Amino acid sequence: MKIAEFRQKLKMMVSEIISDESGAVTDLLLCDAFGVERGELLAMLHLNVPSSIAEKVSSQVNQLAKGIPVQYVLGYCYFYGRKVAVGSGCFIPRQDTEILVKAACGVIGNDEVTFADICAGSGCITLAIASEKPNAKGYALELSRKALAYTEKNLASLDNVVVKRFDALDEEDYLSLFEQSGKKFDLIVSNPPYIPTEQIPMLDPQVQFEPETALDGGEDGLKFYREIIRNAPIILKDNGTIIFEVGINQAKPVSMMLELNGYSVAVLKDYGKIDRVVLGKKY
Repeated sequence: MKIAEFRQKLKMMVSEIISDESGAVTDLLLCDAFGVERGELLAMLHLNVPSSIAEKVSSQVNQLAKGIPVQYVLGYCYFYGRKVAVGSGCFIPRQDTEILVKAACGVIGNDEVTFADICAGSGCITLAIASEKPNAKGYALELSRKALAYTEKNLASLDNVVVKRFDALDEEDYLSLFEQSGKKFDLIVSNPPYIPTEQIPMLDPQVQFEPETALDGGEDGLKFYREIIRNAPIILKDNGTIIFEVGINQAKPVSMMLELNGYSVAVLKDYGKIDRVVLGKKY
């Protein structure tokens, strides 16, 4: 069978599972299987499909049919132009989180600053910031041991990053981090769990394959923001900055928390024009 024919049949199968992105997902699977970019794939359509690749891709489609996210099927995704390893137990990076990275890079500039990424998950935020700003030193902080394996893997090549197991809700971990680092941080960034507990069963089935610990933000979805802001003075400089990603309709309450704790606040919108990032700066 020619690749062109196999690709068309594959797209029809995928469309029954993921109707609105079947073409993109089909080409993702084929490009991964052949180890090529999409342009190269399109130039190969006249060639025959090796049986080994047909079997591999068919197996991956079966995984998609079970509701497994395509990122888990492939074992990676891309964030801020960089390949990020993900899998079961690790939250999948979202494109809108790139707004947080852009804000952080703007705050850092060319200075030799230190930053802490709380609830780091895959480490994608730290990876992007530390790669863009090699003069900065980052601490990627994550509690889940399953996720931490991906944090370590994705950040292994960076010399300006420390990975540490850390509970964002435990004051003792903030005290321990301050003792380890020896000084306070210029910047805290965080994309914490922010889905209200009662809403988790109503999420898209594919999202429910992701770890609940990376989604559940407590009764009102704001539990992690409260604790990070409360404990921030332990590790953050007096003139430091906090940058949060927030859920829909959470920018206002998170902004109020920061303002009540002495921060000047700015809110940034995501690619869909939704208030997504809250920046708090102390002067």
